[in-house]
Amino acid sequence: MYGGILDMKKRPDHTYNAPRRIPGLNSVLNSLVSTTPELSKLGVVLRVLKAWNETVGEKLGKVTRVIKYENEVLFVRVTSSVWRNEFYHIEDEIKTKLRGKLGSIKIKKIVFL
Repeated sequence: MYGGILDMKKRPDHTYNAPRRIPGLNSVLNSLVSTTPELSKLGVVLRVLKAWNETVGEKLGKVTRVIKYENEVLFVRVTSSVWRNEFYHIEDEIKTKLRGKLGSIKIKKIVFL
């Protein structure tokens, strides 16, 4: 009638969309990892790698590199045969600590290469 704002009808409240919160990167990655088998394996490896670094610490972490985790066996490369020998002596202690950090992820053996 007046040709302006007064002629506009107010939309019902239910048509307005409430602002949505954008999910964080961790949430998106966790969702992908839990639904995709290939990414699920990657998620396990990343958890093992993180637990390894936390368990052995910075000094021992510099002389090791996690190569792979397969069939409940963790393969770790060490920088020398001397370090390999040292790690064999503390393997059981490391496995116990890793099991405490990893929960459902099992580590039966650690192979030092």
